[in-house]
Amino acid sequence: MGCLSVEKPSLSFIIQVVNEQRNVKELFDRIREQAIEHSREWEVVFIDDGSTDASWQVIEKLSEHYPQQVEAIRFRSNQGKSAALNAGFDRVKYEIIFTLDADLRDDPTEIPRFLEKLDEGYDIVSGWRRKLHEPWYRSLPGSAFNKLLSNLHGVHLHDHKCDFKCYRRDVVKALPMYGDMHRMVPSMASIDGFKSAEIPVEHHARPHTGSENRVTRLITGVIDIWSVYFLKNFRESPQHFLGGVALAVGSFGAALWLFSVLINLPVAFAVAGPVLVGTALCILMIGFVAELKVHQHLNGSHSHPIIDAIEKLAPGTMGKVVRLSSIRGGFSISRVQSPKEKHALVVDDCSIMRRIISKALIDEGWRVMQAEDGASASGVTDETISVIFLDIEMPHVNGLALIPRLKRQCPNAMIFMVSSDDDIRAGVEAIKRGADDYICKPVTPERVADLAQSALDYSSDTIIALPS
Repeated sequence: MGCLSVEKPSLSFIIQVVNEQRNVKELFDRIREQAIEHSREWEVVFIDDGSTDASWQVIEKLSEHYPQQVEAIRFRSNQGKSAALNAGFDRVKYEIIFTLDADLRDDPTEIPRFLEKLDEGYDIVSGWRRKLHEPWYRSLPGSAFNKLLSNLHGVHLHDHKCDFKCYRRDVVKALPMYGDMHRMVPSMASIDGFKSAEIPVEHHARPHTGSENRVTRLITGVIDIWSVYFLKNFRESPQHFLGGVALAVGSFGAALWLFSVLINLPVAFAVAGPVLVGTALCILMIGFVAELKVHQHLNGSHSHPIIDAIEKLAPGTMGKVVRLSSIRGGFSISRVQSPKEKHALVVDDCSIMRRIISKALIDEGWRVMQAEDGASASGVTDETISVIFLDIEMPHVNGLALIPRLKRQCPNAMIFMVSSDDDIRAGVEAIKRGADDYICKPVTPERVADLAQSALDYSSDTIIALPS
């Protein structure tokens, strides 16, 4: 068994609430007790999913007493578990995230054990309810669901449906959450290489009456299982699947058509053959359309599940290294003298904003390249570019997704994200992905000039560490 990190983590808790006025306060108190002991910072995000009782009023009182720890949103109507989690994932700010039910069946005293397991190198830790307080006719379909899901996707957990889970932040930011996909999180996460584990947890009987989750319909669960299987194996090559189906259907239809002509089968068979061949052609066309959509996605905002990278020095850099000090621990501190190129790239779908930023740069003697969308910017490879102004919101692609690519293709450039939204979390996310700063519109020419000069000053004198 691993041990907790020396430094306590920061924890976020997401709680979906549906008519839980009698349970919310008690659950919060239990979470608070564990969070104070096992974290350095913590928050609880309540999602009132269309409650018709006084749940929202209870949450409001909690927020008055704990304004720095409690955040909540309220849906006008019930949207379901996945929608609630998706809203919560958008709002959490700490690196480790817990989800648990508001009905007091999940026990917050299990939190330290989740953290211990996560500290062993896993990305998701799921609870395993060994003893379910449910009748057999409700637990039996769930057991069949878990076994089918584990065997088909290779993520072997006893209890995929347990809502008591612990995630690293990278997981929740990478996964889409819609429909009933909250049950498929470990399987979906495995597509991007995230590792899952489970720990046995206590599952209490429900102490108070109120909202009760409906029995998961086995048919819907099976459909979701196959949907994830398709995404895992064919999300970037849908024609491999649809083409195979079209080939099978078309071959059967052609054979039936041929036999109906040769041995005078009934008219129904003679008609069915051409219909099946036509159906195969339709499936094939759908496959081509799916391939086109995948191509557009990969050409724009697609990113790979990269967890680390080693970048090479730009050509000619080694010849411009000036030693500053003697060897320190096997490394020497060096200064790279990069050429001062007043060369900028402006990426924005708004022609007015491109013109404003470009004019401010040109007035300061800069040479400016412009790109009106992500696809155009993705084709720019220029080591002389010193500064990039990148719009965070463009059609078909989010500017955040372009940051790693532009950092590779323009290694000497500083990237400044430009946005009409002053939400600090967007700025933090941009900087985490490699941006150097985050500025909000309207952008003044003076501000543009100052940022460009700072990039020029930075690129002309960079400290690096080289192995001796």
